[in-house]
Amino acid sequence: MSQNDLFGPIPREIGDLRRLKFLYLWSNKLSRSIPSEIGRLTNLIELGFSDNKLVGRIPASLGNLSSLNVLYLHGNQFSGSIPPSLGKLGNLKKLSLAKNDLFGPIPREIGNLSCLNVLYLDGNQFSGSIPPSLGKLGNLRNLSIAANNLSGPIPREIGDLRRLKFLYLWGNKLSGSIPSEIGRLTNLIELRLSDNTLSGSIPASIGSVANLNVLALGDNNFLGTLPPEINKIVHLSALDLSNNELQGQLPENICLGGLLQKFTVMNNHFIGHIPKSLRNCTSLVRVRLEGNKLTGNIKEAFGVYPQLNFMDLSRNYLHGQLSWKWGHCHNLTSLRILNNNISSEIPPIFGRMAQLQVLDLSANNLRGKIPRELGSLKLLLDLILNNSGITGDIPHQIGFLSRLEHLNLASNNLSGAIPSQLSLCTNFLSLNLSQNKIERSIPPEIRNVQFLRVLDLSQNLLTGRIPLALGKLRVLETLNISHNGLSSSIPQSFANLWALTFVDVSYNELEGPLPDVKAFKEAQFEVVQHNKGLCGNVTGLQKCNISTMSKKHNQHSRARILIIPVLSFLGFLVLSSFLIVLIIIGCHRRKIIIRESNALIGTNISDFLHILSFDGKILYERIVEATEGFDSKYYLGEGAYGVVYKADLLPKGQTVAVKKIPSSQEDETVDIVPFEREIEALQNVRHRNIVKLYEFCSHARHRFLVYDYVERGSLRTILNDDEKASEFGWDKRINIVRAVADALSYMHHDCFPPLIHRDLTSNTILLDADYEARISDFGTARLLRPDSTNWTAAAGTIGYIAPELAYTNIPTEKCDVYSFGVIVLEIIMGKHPGDYVSLVFSSTQSESQTPLKDVLDQRLLPPTNRHAQNVLSTAALALACLRTNPQLRPTMTQVSRELRVQAPPVLPFFGVTLEQLRDLDGRNF
Repeated sequence: MSQNDLFGPIPREIGDLRRLKFLYLWSNKLSRSIPSEIGRLTNLIELGFSDNKLVGRIPASLGNLSSLNVLYLHGNQFSGSIPPSLGKLGNLKKLSLAKNDLFGPIPREIGNLSCLNVLYLDGNQFSGSIPPSLGKLGNLRNLSIAANNLSGPIPREIGDLRRLKFLYLWGNKLSGSIPSEIGRLTNLIELRLSDNTLSGSIPASIGSVANLNVLALGDNNFLGTLPPEINKIVHLSALDLSNNELQGQLPENICLGGLLQKFTVMNNHFIGHIPKSLRNCTSLVRVRLEGNKLTGNIKEAFGVYPQLNFMDLSRNYLHGQLSWKWGHCHNLTSLRILNNNISSEIPPIFGRMAQLQVLDLSANNLRGKIPRELGSLKLLLDLILNNSGITGDIPHQIGFLSRLEHLNLASNNLSGAIPSQLSLCTNFLSLNLSQNKIERSIPPEIRNVQFLRVLDLSQNLLTGRIPLALGKLRVLETLNISHNGLSSSIPQSFANLWALTFVDVSYNELEGPLPDVKAFKEAQFEVVQHNKGLCGNVTGLQKCNISTMSKKHNQHSRARILIIPVLSFLGFLVLSSFLIVLIIIGCHRRKIIIRESNALIGTNISDFLHILSFDGKILYERIVEATEGFDSKYYLGEGAYGVVYKADLLPKGQTVAVKKIPSSQEDETVDIVPFEREIEALQNVRHRNIVKLYEFCSHARHRFLVYDYVERGSLRTILNDDEKASEFGWDKRINIVRAVADALSYMHHDCFPPLIHRDLTSNTILLDADYEARISDFGTARLLRPDSTNWTAAAGTIGYIAPELAYTNIPTEKCDVYSFGVIVLEIIMGKHPGDYVSLVFSSTQSESQTPLKDVLDQRLLPPTNRHAQNVLSTAALALACLRTNPQLRPTMTQVSRELRVQAPPVLPFFGVTLEQLRDLDGRNF
């Protein structure tokens, strides 16, 4: 009765079929538990209940079926532990409990099943160690206990399974080294130990397993060189050594048997030449050598591979020329050779790789032009040639690549015009032609690329108007046309770009009003600066003159034509005078701050005084009045060096936050340096996720700074409040992580000089009414000027300080990266991670280690679907930020970029092992 649509429970009456020998109910929709009456079928030889929806515990009464040869219960939802009574089934030959929800240790009684030749326990949640008693299963051919939570070492008794052909232990938490006894398994065909925490060197005895067809040791912590004996294994079809700490040279005879199909050794420290046996290894299907230190001439290392579909040689030290032989690899779908020392032209024969979908030759020393023959690659999705030294025009044949999604030709020496034929690539998602010498205008045909999300044409020689057609790109998210010679006004059709989140039009000849769209409304001055005459509501940019705007609608009005130049001249005089005053104020700012006699207000260039319509002295009096002399009932919280109050400034109703710094009259030991440092850090900072400093004041009685009021207070306050935290959902939390990453990226890489915070905690991150994050409290911040060599004592808060500050007082931006990693874990765990970080990064992980899935904030429902993937990816990035070695941490720009894509990050690049990721696995949420 298998493979039907039977549903409901298995009836208890089935136990009355005393003479039954074969019972098959697999691949139905049966539910509930197996009735204990099944134990009365003592004549049963084969029992198959696999691939149903059965739940509950496996009944102990199955141990009564002494005649049973086959027991298949895989593909259900059984829970609980394996009943030890199964150890009484002395005639059992095949046992499969795979793909259930079983947990607890594997009972040692399994070792009593002396007739067993197949044992499948994979895809459960078994914990504890592998019982040495399994070594008594002398007839075992197939053993799979993969994808569980098993820990501890591989028992030496495993070497007693002399008839074993398939051993799958991957996807656990096994530690220690591979026992040398593994060499006694001379019948072994497949050995899969990947995705554990195994360490030490690979034993020389592995060479005795000469019949191996698959050897998978990737994603562990193996180190040292490969034993020479590995060259004895000449029949391999798949070798995976990826993501370890192995070094030395690759095995020379790896394809001596001519069977090798998959060769994966990425992200190790291998040196030397690529094995010569690979040159004529025509069986190759997939090769991954990226992330090593391999050398040699690439042209001499490889031959023609008729079955090859994937090749990645990135991030090595290979040199020489690209061979014409690649053009004869007709099944190749992905060829990545980025970041090497290749010095040649791109062979035109590359256009014959008809199946190619990804071609990445970036960051090399290529020369010559892009061959027009690449236009024949009809299946190409990604063409990445940035930073390669290529010259000439962009061939219009690129427009024939109708499936192309990503084209990156940035940072080359390309010239000529943007070919209008690129608009035929209607599947474009990103187009980057920046940092070249491309001339003429932006072709209006680009409007046909309706799915374009990223367009970067910056740092070229483009001229003319911005085409109205750009306003048709309704899903465009990033637009950078800065550092060109574009003129006239920005088309008002840009108001249709509702998806636009980042725009940069700086360093052009543009004029007129900014479009009425969010990206421009929230833009910083840096992205619109150095133009001919842009106006709008961006701080630092002149307001749009109504007369000037009306002129554009009535060019026949002679009166306005005469008035406008006069107004412009008068405006110039006023603006010039205002700038002179600002320069004077700026030159004397430090003197203003440190005076203690009268009430003095330092102007941080903003619209604040404009809004309140009173001078500095009145502002001081209004703040003291609004807080009733800084009464405790207006208390909001405390920063690193001051108390924060709420002030409602009447009559305008402007609510601000005021950080009061102790004055010398209140505290003789007061340090004015943090006060000055916060002003220095924030006076030119413009970012939506950094708290806005309006004004500062130094007075004999009071010294304070005036900020934008952020309604919800600190992140820590919300996480410490159960009611508030329960409303603080996964989507809001991930958005806050992204916002903080964006702000830090701006501070570290877009400010000049760069700015580091030095005391980033959950208490210095504020949330507004919409849960938008603002970084605050810059009293310990430092500007990283080129001559900054003298540092004071280390700043920071215990629990967030980067470990390197224990032995050096010289902070870098990587200290902020570490603090960010702590905060990310705090956000998704609902509390400070404490020792969790050290447990994840411990070299010998114990059974007591708690995976992230078990410590997620329990006040929320577990994340599912998209939220689960986002939490998983975010946690993985947090681990990358928490690496002990600051050089291994990513930059905040890299983190910000990864958080904005809807895919897991490239973890090896960020230094996160798959073992650490597996503990975060979103599928287990």
